[in-house]
Amino acid sequence: MPIRAVALAIIRRNKDQILVQEIISPDCSTTFYRPIGGTIEVGENSQVTLVREIKEELNQEVEEPNLVAVIENIFKVEEIGHEIDFIYEAEFKDRTLYNREEFEGIEGKELFKAIWKPINDFVKTEESIKLVPDGLLEFLTRKESKDQRIVTHIKTI
Repeated sequence: MPIRAVALAIIRRNKDQILVQEIISPDCSTTFYRPIGGTIEVGENSQVTLVREIKEELNQEVEEPNLVAVIENIFKVEEIGHEIDFIYEAEFKDRTLYNREEFEGIEGKELFKAIWKPINDFVKTEESIKLVPDGLLEFLTRKESKDQRIVTHIKTI
């Protein structure tokens, strides 16, 4: 599996909830939750990707997203995966969307559900739910890590 570059949006409601896609696999007892976003296309910078993905998946627009972290995520599901995740803080332009409890999204031809989930739900040590990518929970709860660095985002296009 090749390395993927991904842009993901942290959209907050009431500071303690984030909007996440619910991923339920029949082969796994864990339900995964991932922020809205997707794969960066050739010639597209990560910020443009994020805006495009939210429009494609939720048919919504966001204010100018702000890059807050980059996570190098190496994981194993069926095989080893490797992603470079550009994590952005973003806000919906339409403020009434924060009153909705869930969203119906589409990725390709597959429908999915996006819901507001309290960050503290992921802090519990339950194995039945997990926030992905790995490292995002630590970033959101601001647990200090020797693996965190301050970086500058330089866009060439």
